[in-house]
Amino acid sequence: MQSVEVVDEEPEDETNVITKKRKEKEPQRERELGKSILPFSRVQKIIKADKELPIVARDATFLISLATEEFIRRLSEACQKLAEREKRTTVQQKDVASVVRRAEEFMFLEEIIAFQRTEPPQKRKPKALQNAESQSEPTMIDKFVTRGEESQELDNTPPPDVVMDEDGTMYAG
Repeated sequence: MQSVEVVDEEPEDETNVITKKRKEKEPQRERELGKSILPFSRVQKIIKADKELPIVARDATFLISLATEEFIRRLSEACQKLAEREKRTTVQQKDVASVVRRAEEFMFLEEIIAFQRTEPPQKRKPKALQNAESQSEPTMIDKFVTRGEESQELDNTPPPDVVMDEDGTMYAG
């Protein structure tokens, strides 16, 4: 017997196409029964880094791996919900920091993940204004370079604010 799938066809507009693309990009990995998504050898190496644990059973490593997966899943879901509330699709560091501060479940991470208030980047000024500002402020090299109009060119002595060491290096003093 052959089964036929009936699908209501909707007119495809741009929003429908965009949501289809987003759904296709989100591959969800499901783990097989008795296996972890995290590599067993890496988890084992991390556990062996603790010198207080001489031997760790294979089952214990597997359970630690599963607990780590669950922790990552819960933290990432909480961060994703916060980003969605702020109408963003990308989770940012500030989302992780605020989840750590607000959710009691993640309070132990408060010392590890610092909350940093970041100011928005300053807008760039037009190049004409940048050139005008840069010409008004003397740079470090201006202290060493002498202009042709000055009379110091004749006596070969450096200007008084430039100091020369015994080895010949010059610096602004």
